[in-house]
Amino acid sequence: MYTFLRALFERFAVLIAWRSLRADRFGTFAAIVGVALGAATVNVVLVLDTNTRVIESRSWTLNPDLDVRASTVELKGILADGTEVLPADAKTETHEDYVVMRSAIRLGSLSAYLVGALIVFFTFAAVIERRKREVALYRSLGALPEQVAAVLVREAFIVAAAGAALGVLAAVPLSWLAAAAGMTTTGRARIHPGEMTWPLARMAIVSAVGGFTALLGVIRPVRDVLRVPVADALVGRSDTSVHTESKKVRGLARIALPFTVLLFVLMRPFFKSALPSLAFFAVEAGVVCALALATVVLVPDVVGYVGSLFSKLLPTKRSAVRLLVTRRIEQRGHEFGLPVAGIMLVLALLLSLHIAVYALKREVIDWAKSGVDKCLFVVPDKLKLSAEPVVAVLPERALVIKATSRTPWPNAVHAVESGGLVRWANALGRDDLKAIAARGGPGTVVLSTMMARRFGVRENDFLEVRGKGAARRLKVAGVTDALGYTLALDAYRNGKTYAVLDEADVDLIAPYVQPIGWSAVVIDSERPNDPDFRTLMKPVLDREHETRGVFLRGLHVLPGEGFMAERVRETGRDFWIFDVILALTSVLAAVGVANQLGILVHARRRELLLYRTLGMTAGEVRQIVLGEGAFTGLVGGSLAVLLGVPLGYATIGALRAVSAFDVSFSLPLRYVAVVISGAVALSLVAALYPARKAAASLDRVEHEG
Repeated sequence: MYTFLRALFERFAVLIAWRSLRADRFGTFAAIVGVALGAATVNVVLVLDTNTRVIESRSWTLNPDLDVRASTVELKGILADGTEVLPADAKTETHEDYVVMRSAIRLGSLSAYLVGALIVFFTFAAVIERRKREVALYRSLGALPEQVAAVLVREAFIVAAAGAALGVLAAVPLSWLAAAAGMTTTGRARIHPGEMTWPLARMAIVSAVGGFTALLGVIRPVRDVLRVPVADALVGRSDTSVHTESKKVRGLARIALPFTVLLFVLMRPFFKSALPSLAFFAVEAGVVCALALATVVLVPDVVGYVGSLFSKLLPTKRSAVRLLVTRRIEQRGHEFGLPVAGIMLVLALLLSLHIAVYALKREVIDWAKSGVDKCLFVVPDKLKLSAEPVVAVLPERALVIKATSRTPWPNAVHAVESGGLVRWANALGRDDLKAIAARGGPGTVVLSTMMARRFGVRENDFLEVRGKGAARRLKVAGVTDALGYTLALDAYRNGKTYAVLDEADVDLIAPYVQPIGWSAVVIDSERPNDPDFRTLMKPVLDREHETRGVFLRGLHVLPGEGFMAERVRETGRDFWIFDVILALTSVLAAVGVANQLGILVHARRRELLLYRTLGMTAGEVRQIVLGEGAFTGLVGGSLAVLLGVPLGYATIGALRAVSAFDVSFSLPLRYVAVVISGAVALSLVAALYPARKAAASLDRVEHEG
């Protein structure tokens, strides 16, 4: 150990390390970028999450640790037999989804770290394997194994230090740009770039861990190369022990993969019922990560099998280029394991993410289509204003239901004018809504699905409303999201959680709300299920034009369809940060593809000389490398679909388990096409540099000849 530490700081070790890194510039660049981008991605998420928490901690509606400062009504659920129901904690329920989202974003950032680690590990393994003769030469000249190891470790240390430093430096502008674009880890607040907090100590720790990965990546290859006898290395004979050991590891992975899947499928109902929501999410995420890692171990074998099948499916008559590509894929397909694994991981995560986002958008659309999209909402943005001026100029065809404002969060309750729900239900023409409205009236309450879930009640149960002036037990006339909604400029989940009273019971909430007429819901009586809001709003817009923009000052007039579209856009914006993470990871995957193909090109110099002897041109060599890149993308994209679909299904299951969103799994076929075509395009772009390098080496041989 003393000899190793001493050799590590000798000038000889430093000189050889620098020269070796300069000799393989692209491999060095790939390893440094692998460490830097992996660490930078995690650091960006860390910075955004820290600042998101700082911003949200200032508001009691966003910070569950703060007490509710607003005065609001008290609600209590009571079953039909008189049993009181213990309600779900409003703060925990409201913030639970966002805690899960924050955790998912942090886990997603680890994908970049994992791909970067794969690049570093495979780069060092390939480079050191290629330098067996150089290592044997050092040892034949009298260098001790510790001294040779010190040279290789020194190279890894340089890569680790450079990558870690860049991981901190790159995170600063990336975080600033992400904050300027409105990205946070919950989607509920906005970070001001000029007021950002920088957790430099934790950023340094993250980068140091990324650098330590590079050091870990060199240990195994160094140990293996030092085990090879000097004579065997000098004459080109290789040791098969490493290959045998890797086969044993992959054999264990083959067993572990189906065993883990079956175990979790059998135990998942128990975990779901026995564990809290967040703990269940953590367990499911851990299992998914373990399965992804096991899949990575098996990728080389899978690629080899696919390569063999690929060559058999192609037509018998083909050009020399296609023949060489297919033969190499068939016989040496496992060599493409690293780039395929990187592409598979990145695009599988991207596919599963967009499956989840698609499901959440569908949930918003389905909720709005139940009745919200058929309404026009008029809501002031100040308590002292009223919807009455707009209501007064609407045409006769406008069916107006006037309402109060809502009581403050977390117990949102509002009242509508007497008979308003009946007219609303009759206009929509739905029998189920007519039945609920008929059961309504004084002494009753209509609950949204989310509110009913929070208080554990349903139709014919009771909701006790207690305020400053009065307390009353109201019978639940029905549970629906299609009747009684008034526009709430609040978080999506909060807006969907409400109770609707009749005007006769407005005294229960009068001290907390603005009176009837403060807000209004407008329905097109002539076309209630296919409203023409443009025609309905014409008198209002004309009045706005006449008053030169003063008439609608302080008032929001928003069609339900527009509100739905805005919520869909907001859902997409909430997940922009995932796209940024995976975009950075895609860059890493492209670097990994280019690096691996470049390593293979370097190792095939004799093969390229043989191609030149046989009359092959530089352009044909370029086509060979590009063909291998296309194969890498095709297999990587196909495996990404095979892994991403179950990941997406598991994500939907986790969302259903830990949130109140009614999401369901759906896979648009265009997602599959985009993933596979995107993988091929990414790999072809990444293969351009290795292809040019291979063609240049052939041109050089021809020129020297």
